[in-house]
Amino acid sequence: MKKTKILVVAPYEGMAESIIATAQKRKDIELTVQIGDLSTGRKIAQELAHNNYDVIISRGGTADMIRAAVELPVVEVAISVYDILRAIKMAENYSGKFVIAGFPSITNCAHVLCDLLQYNIDIITFSNEADAEPALQNAMEHGCTLTLCDMIGSTVAQKLGLNSILLSSGTESIDAALNEAVKLVNSSQYVHKQKDLFQAMLTEGENDFLIYDASGTLWFSSLSADDTDSPVMNLVHTYLNAFLQGPDQTVEQQIGHETVILSNRHLRYEEHTYTTISIQKKKALYEPEDNSISIYNKPDRQPSDFITYYSSANNVGSVKQSITEYSKTTLPVLIIGETGTGKDKAAHLLYENGPYESSPLYTIDCPLLNERKWNTLIGSENSPLTHVHATIYIKNPGALNKNQLSKLFTYMEQTGLHKRNRLIFSLVTNEDAYAETETAQNYLANHLSCLILNLPPLRERREDIPSISTLYINKLNASLGKQIIGFDAEAMAIMKDFPWKHNLDQLQRIIKELVVITPASYISAESVMQLLRREEPYIPTGPADCATSIDLKQSLDEINYQIIKIILNEEKGNKEKTARRLGIGRSTLWRILKSRENN
Repeated sequence: MKKTKILVVAPYEGMAESIIATAQKRKDIELTVQIGDLSTGRKIAQELAHNNYDVIISRGGTADMIRAAVELPVVEVAISVYDILRAIKMAENYSGKFVIAGFPSITNCAHVLCDLLQYNIDIITFSNEADAEPALQNAMEHGCTLTLCDMIGSTVAQKLGLNSILLSSGTESIDAALNEAVKLVNSSQYVHKQKDLFQAMLTEGENDFLIYDASGTLWFSSLSADDTDSPVMNLVHTYLNAFLQGPDQTVEQQIGHETVILSNRHLRYEEHTYTTISIQKKKALYEPEDNSISIYNKPDRQPSDFITYYSSANNVGSVKQSITEYSKTTLPVLIIGETGTGKDKAAHLLYENGPYESSPLYTIDCPLLNERKWNTLIGSENSPLTHVHATIYIKNPGALNKNQLSKLFTYMEQTGLHKRNRLIFSLVTNEDAYAETETAQNYLANHLSCLILNLPPLRERREDIPSISTLYINKLNASLGKQIIGFDAEAMAIMKDFPWKHNLDQLQRIIKELVVITPASYISAESVMQLLRREEPYIPTGPADCATSIDLKQSLDEINYQIIKIILNEEKGNKEKTARRLGIGRSTLWRILKSRENN
């Protein structure tokens, strides 16, 4: 039996995973899955349509754009009533107002569902892509903080700072699309014999190669589908115009641990000129550069979940507002917070919305700087510290020794570094912070007069955990092809009570593992307890625990020592906070602990 060869262009990762899982149960299809939305999806289809596919499957606006760009038949994955109902049930766990938004294919179905179940939910219909932004902006002005939408709506919501839950296609819709695709192909008569023979001939060589027509449209590729968006193809696109204009050119560039060599030729066929590009790879002679100093460009930006988590906050919504206002200035900013609170993400947002976003963001990771790299950073004319109108992110300067820190401060004052560029600093405030963290913070806050962005730990915003969890579960559903609605009541109570020592990073990691291992619609308390037990031992947090942990028959000195140990545990080992709670000096606390350790 000849299999139907299907190219799937999925607008999001979750749809790709769901289609792959569904297709594995069938023996009558051969599947290639690529991820791309709207114009990206259209480009993928144009580049791969020549690879003997019988039909293309996609969704929504992406399917429409592909249909207009290629000759192959296109089958669309529909959004069903069940898909919308799942999204509504998930949104019910969210504390703010939400709406349903999308094109008529979504909203018509939503109206029927809401009327049937008597849901009082605002429904917004887009007539075209341009309608999405003003419609969602208006919804935000009327108190909406969350939208249930398709990829177009989700993209616009991200731009506006509005939270979103993607209306993903369930297995029912995916199975129907696969059946329709097979039926469509079986009813048609495609003859591929010549094309198959041509492809076999071209793929016999050792090197991969590409064929483009005079307009730059890809006609043939010997690369696998997985390589179409690779660094090699990015290199090809960089030099493609030059290759189209003239033959017999060769370019070479190191990519990771490989050296890639591109060579081109021109061929004439039926009055048309075609360009062939040969791709040769060999092992590079040198290791790639380390990441102690890295460069990030705004066109490379990825959607950030930082603002999402802080815009949903009931208690710390000012963080989002602070980032918005701080981004408008060139004044230096100091980001402080415990491990896992999102300092790097906040720095990227300050850059992406700042005055120098057209220039790169230079990140200097101080813990990774050895003495040689440090001297180069301070002394080299190629150092990012010599730039003008750049954004420089100095990460964890408390990791520098006293001599290095002094040199940095002197350099900034003598060269006017903070006047020439936008400076962003970050410091870890954990009890085990770097040795010179306090020195660095005092200078940056008091001498350099940095704007302070304080990221609160998760234990100070426990009421935000349900909203944060809902948004992250939605993100995981889209990427993993899951359909989890949320936590059951007991499980969420346990999540809110947990100390979350590593904050948002730890919360994300735990939720991701829970989503992966959960087969049902709701995450259970048993699963939560199983994962959290391994995270950290129980620490007394209340008066009852303190009372039962102290033997009052001991000597006064021993009782005092036990009280100090309990408070020290509650403050996660932070001696300064412990001394403040006990009403004693830090030096006194140190002497008591030292004397007991010596005994």
